[in-house]
Amino acid sequence: MHLKQLLKSVWLYGWVLIIPLALLASLTDLLLLGGVRLFLSMILESWNHLFDIAWLKNFDIWHWITLMLVIIILRYLFITLRARSEERLSRKLESHLRVWWLQTVKNLHPSLFHRPETKGILHSANLSVSVMPRGCKVVTQSIQAVSQLLFFLPVLFLISWQLTMILLFIFTPIVLYLQKGFKKISSNVNDFNQFSGDYDSNLWRWAALRQCWNNQEELSAYRTILFKQIRNLRDTAMRMGVRDASITQNIETLSISVMCIVLAICAVFIKTGIMEPFQIILFCAALFICYKPLKECSQLLSNIRDLKATYFSLCNLEGMERTRNFFKEQDEASIKIEDMAFKYGDNEPWIFQSLSNTVRLNRPVILQGPNGSGKTTLLRVLSGLEIPQGGNIFVPPKMKESFYLSQRLFLPPVPWLKQKIAKKEWSSTIKNFFDVLELDALLEKKGHSNGELQRIGLAWAVASGAPFLFLDEPFAFISQDLREPVFKAFWNTTAETGQWWMMASHEKPPAAYQEQIVYWKLT
Repeated sequence: MHLKQLLKSVWLYGWVLIIPLALLASLTDLLLLGGVRLFLSMILESWNHLFDIAWLKNFDIWHWITLMLVIIILRYLFITLRARSEERLSRKLESHLRVWWLQTVKNLHPSLFHRPETKGILHSANLSVSVMPRGCKVVTQSIQAVSQLLFFLPVLFLISWQLTMILLFIFTPIVLYLQKGFKKISSNVNDFNQFSGDYDSNLWRWAALRQCWNNQEELSAYRTILFKQIRNLRDTAMRMGVRDASITQNIETLSISVMCIVLAICAVFIKTGIMEPFQIILFCAALFICYKPLKECSQLLSNIRDLKATYFSLCNLEGMERTRNFFKEQDEASIKIEDMAFKYGDNEPWIFQSLSNTVRLNRPVILQGPNGSGKTTLLRVLSGLEIPQGGNIFVPPKMKESFYLSQRLFLPPVPWLKQKIAKKEWSSTIKNFFDVLELDALLEKKGHSNGELQRIGLAWAVASGAPFLFLDEPFAFISQDLREPVFKAFWNTTAETGQWWMMASHEKPPAAYQEQIVYWKLT
């Protein structure tokens, strides 16, 4: 689902629930104000004529308390339901955005992961997934404020149209103008997302380097970079926090100032006979009831701006190039490569400029060649992890299902392999392969050496059931005394399962198998 469609589907569905609840909550607020007016009519004979209703003439204080309790309970129910609906809507949006993020990243073009700016875009979009629901929650709260205005503006005009006009056309423009000035001091949320993304990227690089590098000069240089980025994060977060606190406090101060001025104007109106004293009670009660929802929206404009920034961050991710199927299917039992061209980036050298070859699938293949000749790249292309810039690759339909074992030994959680093996009954040939790998002992261990991880990777390749196996230096870290028995057991197992494999290796296989293998030398 596209981002716009996702946001529309979630929010339109949510607003169908929130708007009626907000209107009902505002209606109960209006009833509260009516209750105050009723109380005034009960204690002031001069106001009784305003409620010329027969049953109200017998209304006593206990009836009034009961009525107000009912209104307060209804108000509590409506506001609680609205708040819960907002929270559910916010969490639902966040979960949908997280799923959208995963699906979008899954479908990104492989070449994007070789660009340095990609990690920052991914991290910024991931942060936006958390920020957007919180900002949208403030937007939904503004619905309550709008409904309050719809209900209470006519009432304020009815109580004192003069004072209402002063509030609307003198104080409100001044407050809005000052709020706009306050927001100019704010820091852009994109700055924080960018600094946070850079920091996380370098942090994990430093943590990985710390495990295998002991030269303190380089480690210290990395720490210096991290310290600088921590300061950037601190300063940006402080500016954002100060912004929010300043806006809140400034608006609070403005509200108090306006209240004092309004009371002074009321005193003038009372002295000149424009208002009666008890009209002030009703007017202030109406403003008091409206104040909290309106205050919650005091940062509405800044939140909308932050929402706009997070939305564009998500749009940047959505606008990135998507992956595509480069392979062309053919019925022949071969892999045919025609004029394939590949490089890892626009400014990187070509790994292949015009690679062509036809590989029959009747025998396994070993890739040979010096470092940098493109063995790993070719395996990644054939396994679908990279997409060439040009040429054609014709493959059998079953090529869609392949298994790639990287020489970097990034494996899923090892217990997953244990679960996969336990679900199936294996033949004696495969069981023997697992025994040669000493797999039972490896699956029980918590930490593994590189050689042990390669043995686990080979077991995973067979257990995957994939018809095509692409293996990058799968014996490089396995001890010399185990290499030949492991290779023999692997050969017998793949012959039984019918799994065809292509392997990059700097070493020759055992002599008994050398003539049964095709060698592809890259230069």
